[in-house]
Amino acid sequence: MVSTTGLMARNATAQPQSHVAGVTVSSVAGPVDAVRVRFDPQSGRLLFSRLGGEILALDPSAPTPSFAVLYRLADHGTPAPLMGMAVAADGTIYLVGNDANTHPGYNVGVIRRGRPDGQGGHTWSTVAVTEPYPRSGTPFDHNMNAVVVSPDGMWLYVNSGSRTDHGEPQENGGQFPGAREVPLTSAILRLPADAADLVLPNNEDALTQGGYLFADGTRNSFSLAFDASGRLFGTENSGDRDDEEELNLLEEGRHYGFPWRMGLTDTPMQFAGYAPSADRLLNPASYAVSNNHFFNDPTYPALPPGIVLTDPIHNLGPHANLYRDPATGAILDADDTGRTMGTFTSHRSPLGLAFDTESALPEPFRGDALVLSWTGPESDLLGPFSGEGEDLLHLTLEEDGAHPAIRTERLASGFQNPIDAVLVGEDLYVLEFGSNASLWRVGFGQDTATEESMADGPLRTPRVDIWPNPAPAGQRARITAAAAERVRATLVGIDGREVGRLVDRFMTAGETVDLALDTSHLSRGVYFLVVEASGTRRAHGLVVR
Repeated sequence: MVSTTGLMARNATAQPQSHVAGVTVSSVAGPVDAVRVRFDPQSGRLLFSRLGGEILALDPSAPTPSFAVLYRLADHGTPAPLMGMAVAADGTIYLVGNDANTHPGYNVGVIRRGRPDGQGGHTWSTVAVTEPYPRSGTPFDHNMNAVVVSPDGMWLYVNSGSRTDHGEPQENGGQFPGAREVPLTSAILRLPADAADLVLPNNEDALTQGGYLFADGTRNSFSLAFDASGRLFGTENSGDRDDEEELNLLEEGRHYGFPWRMGLTDTPMQFAGYAPSADRLLNPASYAVSNNHFFNDPTYPALPPGIVLTDPIHNLGPHANLYRDPATGAILDADDTGRTMGTFTSHRSPLGLAFDTESALPEPFRGDALVLSWTGPESDLLGPFSGEGEDLLHLTLEEDGAHPAIRTERLASGFQNPIDAVLVGEDLYVLEFGSNASLWRVGFGQDTATEESMADGPLRTPRVDIWPNPAPAGQRARITAAAAERVRATLVGIDGREVGRLVDRFMTAGETVDLALDTSHLSRGVYFLVVEASGTRRAHGLVVR
């Protein structure tokens, strides 16, 4: 999936198209051959990092936005490929690079910090370097890449991707006999943001004892982001087999399955007698299959005792939830079969995760998440999953029983290998990758909800029943969804002031929710149960006596 050798772009110029009323896609600038885009709140500019080490700056509000070179590799000292960048609230820049030259056959991850010097520049220093650790010499060397700053500014979270496709031996021409994953790969590391010259050992016990190993079993979380509650999420690229791609709620000490599980599917090579010829989830066109990396492997390591695997977030649909039936090889839609997806259609390569942490977006996007898909139909892997890829999804988080889940809505498509995104106020800036790639602005318009009176006639809106009404206190209400839709219900005073939030979730068609309306703390008078769904907003009166 996304690696230094896998970053390929089509020559055709993309023309993204919106699929949702009110969502617009417009060109900002290009071409910009970059891999990351971030917003610097101190300068008001967008910053871009290139694999070769250049840092560019652009003012998106300028009449004719243009890119200026801010730093070159020699200025900041972070080795190439430069694959990660974050910008803190005070304008401090953090970069993640990889040195594969100093120690032949090995990689050294390097995290550098540029603090504002008060004169428009930055003073650079080293946060941490890793001990040299074995590369595989294949496209599965995902290196160290994503970095994000915690909301309080105290911590850095860094993704170190896998060196294998699915836990198979990768010996790099015999240099590392029997080597599979190593302690410094397929993991999320946590480092103090103010650290200086840390050396991260390629030893799991030492990483754990030092507090640096935050989470394990992540194949390649190329995009990391915090939500408004301070929870860390990561997108996940699964391997060449038709396993699901993931969105994970990343929590300290948890193991997210790799290499023993991807999506909700156990890696079959760990089981005795595995026969690749009978595995319908293998695509002959994939690198791993064509290079014989799937085989009967009696030496495949067992899951270590005591490790409990954490499943990815479930996708409740309706979009990005196609899968291949392991029994027949047919591609099916989870909406039709009722399958639980963990999380996205195979090979989409979800990137550019962004949360509306400031509630700046209009409804129905306010407070939600957005994510891109890198892979397009030109890929032999994604190609069979017709209609998928190179798009923008709207994600609404909710609970599926005791497990976090999302609803997915496709907002726009037709991008060209979109690799990263940043949300600045009401605008999402989408960065494509490649020499012909562009920077796009996605706008979300105004609130789609409209005030409607009870005399407006029948609409396809939720049914609302309130009883008894009037009553001194303790009314009950029942809301019945008219369609599969997001339903919000609030209790509002006659002055328009919200006095209670009651419902905010997706409901299926015909689903009901019963509410106990606690009005005991309210003064006598008229109130409204305001229900929003499907672009409408209706107020249902109730009287507290």
